[in-house]
Amino acid sequence: MTIEYFMSTDGKNTEIKIAGDCDMYSVREFYSSIEKILLTGCDKAILDLNGVDYLDSSGVGAIIRIIRLAKEKQITLRFRGIQNTPRKVLEMSNILSLITEE
Repeated sequence: MTIEYFMSTDGKNTEIKIAGDCDMYSVREFYSSIEKILLTGCDKAILDLNGVDYLDSSGVGAIIRIIRLAKEKQITLRFRGIQNTPRKVLEMSNILSLITEE
């Protein structure tokens, strides 16, 4: 799994691009990396899952935790590029309705 992020020059907007599988083997790295980025003090974040090929229940759990963290820290969180298997998994687990997509 690779995680890249790009912060605006004012530090208020962050785009986070994820690539690879988000499963029980990578979920710890996935969540802790996103948590660290969100806690830098950004106001808005976009989580781009376009490069995620596989998502399992542990990845869904991490996404729920990320949504909760963003709400707790009053960060506007949007998602981009949810497709194929990750979209199906999020639909089946009724999590897609909690996600704001752009």
